[in-house]
Amino acid sequence: MPLQLQVGDPFPDVTMTDDRGQPRSIGEVGDGRPLFLAFFRGPW
Repeated sequence: MPLQLQVGDPFPDVTMTDDRGQPRSIGEVGDGRPLFLAFFRGPW
């Protein structure tokens, strides 16, 4: 199901895998502070 986000909407608190393979939620990483997310496709 695609996200239906509009400009200015808060991003859902999803869980992803960190660089050590541990699950981390966006809320946990941001700890209540503003957060910038960048997604890169493929290996470098």
